[in-house]
Amino acid sequence: MQNLVLELKNVEKSFMSREILAIDELKVYENEKVGIIGSNGEGKSTLLNIISGQIEPDIGWVHRTIDFNYYEQIETDLGSGYETIDPEYLSRLEVPEHEVDNFSGGEQTRLRLAEFFSTYQFGLLMDEPTTHLDQNGIQFLIDQLKYYYGTLLVVSHDRYFLDEVVDTIWEVKDGKVTIYPGNYSDYQKQKEHLLIEQENAYEQFVKEKKRLEQTAQEKQRQAEKLGNVSQKQKNRAVKPDRLAASKQKDTVQKAAHKSAKAIQKRAEQLEEVEKIEQEAEINFPLPKNLEMHNDFPIMGQKVTIQKGENRLFDEANFQLPLGKRIGIVGPNGSGKSSLLEHIVKDGEGITLSNKVVFSVYKQMAYQLQKDQTMLAFLKQDSHLKESVIRSILNNLGFDQTEIMKKMITDLSGGEATRLVIAKLFTDPSNVLILDEPTNFIDIQTIEALESLMKSYRGTILFTSHDEYFMENVAEQIWRIEDQQLKLVEY
Repeated sequence: MQNLVLELKNVEKSFMSREILAIDELKVYENEKVGIIGSNGEGKSTLLNIISGQIEPDIGWVHRTIDFNYYEQIETDLGSGYETIDPEYLSRLEVPEHEVDNFSGGEQTRLRLAEFFSTYQFGLLMDEPTTHLDQNGIQFLIDQLKYYYGTLLVVSHDRYFLDEVVDTIWEVKDGKVTIYPGNYSDYQKQKEHLLIEQENAYEQFVKEKKRLEQTAQEKQRQAEKLGNVSQKQKNRAVKPDRLAASKQKDTVQKAAHKSAKAIQKRAEQLEEVEKIEQEAEINFPLPKNLEMHNDFPIMGQKVTIQKGENRLFDEANFQLPLGKRIGIVGPNGSGKSSLLEHIVKDGEGITLSNKVVFSVYKQMAYQLQKDQTMLAFLKQDSHLKESVIRSILNNLGFDQTEIMKKMITDLSGGEATRLVIAKLFTDPSNVLILDEPTNFIDIQTIEALESLMKSYRGTILFTSHDEYFMENVAEQIWRIEDQQLKLVEY
């Protein structure tokens, strides 16, 4: 039997009177690899902080038999030197040798991972370790953790990473942690099976309730019919034997009334089964003035992009087709973001259709300053009907009552990000630009974004290191290679 290395019992944690976690019991065994998933704000990072000992639970206890090395999601204190870092990791992660202050986000992540793995522990806690990593960096992380001898608990929204690394999924929702054996794909299958079971249970519930209510109504009609007959007999001059029959009918009538009430009560006491709400497919109407007929609305001829001394593109030529979802891939620092920026600014060498209207995804929660509701915020610039805007918000997980009441200045970081995604699709446009949109959003929002992008009728250019996201969304993939943009042939 495997050794128990971690146990949580009766753990509760609240912030500002809001219950974040309420865990009856969780156990982790030696060499187990646990992936922790859930929506933003559900308490995933709080759970890791409690396990690490950085946060104490309000009640309950945590028992550890091993030490855990903790890779936190946000780390500002980067080492100034490499003395304590294993040179092998610096090499394998291709960490540059210039000053740490000049590191990009991806380079900072690589340095932190090199530091993290240089000290071996039998337990690892990791919070969103794939953030800012390119596909090579993610593959290094997968290889490192796949063959790691020890216990791992990792929070991640990267589904490919979770499929490759973990053997158990913990889903954090409404303060509870539900355990699913297997990787993320196994978790999805189990969730689909549970949804099918719930749909069947709902159908049975509706069917049984309808049957009982119809039976109760039939009994009630019988009682009323008997009542009418009995009353007629009472109003006549009747013989004693007929009067006895009338009294007998009264008794039968009361029994029928009683039976009808009992059956109706049974219908009301049936255990309620929640209906699964199906996401409505969104149709994005494109106004006539935004329709384009150029086969290639975005073209580049001898595009050269220079960042300081680093030449990212050298006389690159490309033609990006109309109405396609186009994914742009390449390693950190290859120029993906610079290319998108160059296109939006109609930079040198770029030829745009004169009808191109961009909608650009940015982390722009700082702009959410007006005292207005979510619905009003999205309607002010949009050409879409309110029903379509509501559907977009619903698909992104917003409650229909909240969108008319909650002020955008009161939104959490995760809610603000989802609202920014909604604005991307509600603003008038025929070309969407998304640069690493899956960074810092949870899996549910990523899957909602995938659905919205597939429904959009215009052209989409996007970058992402999330392999699942790229495979699910892109109709064409262009790779940055040798300072050129090249179409990947499938």
